[in-house]
Amino acid sequence: MREYEDFELLHNPIWIFDLDSKQIVWANSPALVLWESDSLDELKKRNLRSSMSMAVEATLEQYRKKFNNNEKVRTWWSFTPKRKLKCALCVFSGIEIAPGKTAMLVEVVAERNSLKRDLAFSGGGSLSLLFDHKGNLVSANEAFRLTFATSFYTLGDLLSSKIRAFEWLESAPMKQEIKEEISYEMDGKPHHFDVTAQWLFDKNQLLLTLVDITEKKQRLEEASFNACHDYLTGLYNRRGMLDVISEHTIQQIPFTLAFLDLDGFKLINDTYGHEVGDELLKAVTQRLKQCVPDGCILGRFGGDEFVLLFPQKGLDQVSSTLGQIIHLVANHYPINRIGDLSITASMGASHYPTNSQDVETLIKQSGMAMHQAKNEGRNRFELFSPTLSSTLNRKVLVRQRLSHAIERKAFTLVFQPILETQSDTMVGVEALLRWEDEKLGNVPPEEFIPLAEETGQIIEIGNWVLNEACKTLVEWKHVLPENFTMSVNISQIQVNNSLSKQLETMLNYYQIPSTRLALELTESAMVLKHEECGKWLNDIVDLGVRIYLDDFGTGYSSLSVLDALPISTIKLDKSFVHKCHKGSETIIKATVSLCNALGMTLIAEGIETEEQLSMIESHGCRYVQGFLRSYPLQKHTLESRYLNAGNDELIEVCSE
Repeated sequence: MREYEDFELLHNPIWIFDLDSKQIVWANSPALVLWESDSLDELKKRNLRSSMSMAVEATLEQYRKKFNNNEKVRTWWSFTPKRKLKCALCVFSGIEIAPGKTAMLVEVVAERNSLKRDLAFSGGGSLSLLFDHKGNLVSANEAFRLTFATSFYTLGDLLSSKIRAFEWLESAPMKQEIKEEISYEMDGKPHHFDVTAQWLFDKNQLLLTLVDITEKKQRLEEASFNACHDYLTGLYNRRGMLDVISEHTIQQIPFTLAFLDLDGFKLINDTYGHEVGDELLKAVTQRLKQCVPDGCILGRFGGDEFVLLFPQKGLDQVSSTLGQIIHLVANHYPINRIGDLSITASMGASHYPTNSQDVETLIKQSGMAMHQAKNEGRNRFELFSPTLSSTLNRKVLVRQRLSHAIERKAFTLVFQPILETQSDTMVGVEALLRWEDEKLGNVPPEEFIPLAEETGQIIEIGNWVLNEACKTLVEWKHVLPENFTMSVNISQIQVNNSLSKQLETMLNYYQIPSTRLALELTESAMVLKHEECGKWLNDIVDLGVRIYLDDFGTGYSSLSVLDALPISTIKLDKSFVHKCHKGSETIIKATVSLCNALGMTLIAEGIETEEQLSMIESHGCRYVQGFLRSYPLQKHTLESRYLNAGNDELIEVCSE
């Protein structure tokens, strides 16, 4: 037909269907392929009425009424050319093929087997059924018969409820249509259908159209799950946990809310990469699942921060549980290509409704308690108390003033002597950072150093300390005893592949012997970066700078680490000197023997009494540091007390 030539140019299947004769009167080439036809003449001769159910006929009559009102219908349609079931998303509209005669123009938008992703939510093909006014099945289309293996003879069978069927039959004449969702189990799997029921008044029959929405529902459920769950761990994400917390507060169910944050996770991520970090997070998740009690709801807010909700539990009831979790998390984790990694966690908890009845406030309180646990040394938990609010405010203020101090270089160094026990002579000093703020007063390093490490400001502070230490060594150049060493504390964040180059530049600039300088690192910093540390520290030792292992006995040292890293000196933690550990003297004696065997020097920290000094000496430790002999001293005090230096013996170094 010449009047339909424009349709022929389109690539999607289009045909015209005579609603009276139930025959196709025209089709373009793509439609012929869809209908498994060799020619238009062959397709026009097909008697489609013979295979058409009464349900389909009733549906088409409903469409005719819509066409008369210039309405279009967009729906999935099933048909069986040459007994092959096909399903297509079609747009049906009216088209005049003769004066006063309206046919149905069918345009296929997408076929079921070639759907694009954005059409995947459109569901399956339409299934049509026709029931009489008593609810007996009159007719069903081919798509329905092929979909359902089970035979349905009544509306009650379809709805699995005679009562519901009766309600439909009674209410349908009073409504334009009924829309509901029904579900069936087919092949052992649930299937879901949207059902539209329309009452055909002229025939006193009920026409049902079923659209398979199983895939749509599954995708929606997946989308809903993904929206509330963490992709990496499968736990509730922030949104999911907020919903859980809110639901408990709405229902007024008492609970304890705990935050868990991994200590030093950022360093692991930066050192080994995000792939290792993700693997560690998944391993921690599995361990948490194993150790949390029944009923505990677990989530991940993001990064290395986990959330635990304990329904019907008070703070006193979960304290022991939090301690157990801290202990279990701190064990080793086998990581691919890395080996065992160790990490600890800090936790904080608040209670609803005791501490607050507001979700946002509860979260803030748990976070406060967690940060307090970190400030108290990490690898522990804290329970929220009102005094923590002032602690948090203090932390915020310290962070603000720290930036100000860095800009103004408002720091100073003090020096604590390291003495040889037999002669009581000074063989070195430890340079210690001090900060006196005009608003905060004296801020101890244990308060501001962790904050500087969190923000990365420790790099700038550490550079200033190294520079000041080198300048001081130049000033003391002519008055220092032989083999004198100044040690400087280095944060684990500063230990990288550029540190040796930085030190070399400083040593060359100030023209000081490299053997005068030593770097102090904690055990945890060395163990965490074991492999990288070995190379980086060897580069530093090649310059002549010495490496001290600080706070020995409080971290994760192993003999293999001591042997692998170029450590010249071990500083025994003061807790052993103060006999805070069972068998402290035995440990001290063993450490002395270990240092002798490895050719290392041992310095005992925290000597505060003559008794402690005598005990240390009796076990063969020759070098000590502590308040008994000297507090940390200002530079001029140390010069006059230990260096016997006059002004003419000191060298003035101009600041850069």
